[in-house]
Amino acid sequence: MQLGQLSCRSLFCVVGCSLWRHSILYICLPCEWCVYHCHSPSGTTIFVVHVDNIISASSLLSENQCFKKQLQEHWDISDLGPIKHVLGISITRNSSACSISLLQPQFIDKIVEQFGQSDAHPTAVPMMTGLQLRRPNKTVPPSSQLTTWQQRTPYQSLVGSLIYLANATRPDIAYAVRCLASFMDCYKQDHWNAAIRVLRYLKGTRSLNLTLGGEQHPKLFGYSDSDYANCLDTSRSVGGYCFSLGSGIISWSSRKQRTVTDSSCYAKYIALHDAAHEVIFLRQLLLEIGYAQNKPTTLHCDNDAASQLAKDQVWHSHIKHIRIKFHYIREQVLDSELKVTQIHTKSNRADIFTKALSRTGFEHHCHQVGLHSNGVDTPIQEEQGHSR
Repeated sequence: MQLGQLSCRSLFCVVGCSLWRHSILYICLPCEWCVYHCHSPSGTTIFVVHVDNIISASSLLSENQCFKKQLQEHWDISDLGPIKHVLGISITRNSSACSISLLQPQFIDKIVEQFGQSDAHPTAVPMMTGLQLRRPNKTVPPSSQLTTWQQRTPYQSLVGSLIYLANATRPDIAYAVRCLASFMDCYKQDHWNAAIRVLRYLKGTRSLNLTLGGEQHPKLFGYSDSDYANCLDTSRSVGGYCFSLGSGIISWSSRKQRTVTDSSCYAKYIALHDAAHEVIFLRQLLLEIGYAQNKPTTLHCDNDAASQLAKDQVWHSHIKHIRIKFHYIREQVLDSELKVTQIHTKSNRADIFTKALSRTGFEHHCHQVGLHSNGVDTPIQEEQGHSR
């Protein structure tokens, strides 16, 4: 649905004070102010607001129709029917499997043409294993030729488009895009080539869709990982996490850690700390829309030492230097909000967010995080060199 002359403040005031149904108020979620919900004896309605767009879902069709009528009492709305396309994201529904699929083939086609890659060969993975991208020496001023090249090369525009894809429906490029975004102010030819490679990968996998849902009851669980001293310029590690409700992942992150660590255990522990924050948010969100998680959320980690540290202060003499804030996860474990479980590295879905993987490992993790193809992608050919 689209609303005319809508502001967040006016929506909050009207929904919070006027839209009553069976004496039950539409409530704005404290943890996410763009989401509203209403539970009543006749059913449940949840709707999300983005600028002047509203997406609503109800347990019964009659509940959704009632909600639309209430909106029409306050605004002129355009009812676009069942959702198929929003914010550049195509949405398809599989009623028999109780699932939806999210994909962005039109947006990918647009940027492939925009950046001159219509005739380029697709690649099998977004980033080559072992690729070492570095920032230039700050003490050496850039040459006039480099400055001129940077001014006519749309690196920032390309990476900005890739960021939108990585955040919306394509977790498989999250690590590569995070890496490329670190060079927005100092990119060179090798950075541009790496960005074009991601675009070529997207061209060959334009129909990959993120599948969510299913008939099982939603149960939250997650994975956490890190790659020790991944950044060559700062020696900082890269941490990542992802969370699922039983099908494709619903939340993911790939981020350079803010602290230099002196061991892989410390880096994994910080990654667990970051993932713990997301656990609490997601548990609160699920609670407020009626899907309370009655048991601790399982958070998988592939490092035994970090897993043990999250439970108790073993090897205290060796961890006294760890900053106090990172022990937040230990408190959540003690409060039964989550539990940390060790798994094998090959089964850790968060591995795809911390490093560039080989084709076999990359495709394995793509399937694990819920990315599937409808079989109409361009065949992948062996790479013969970088496209420019």
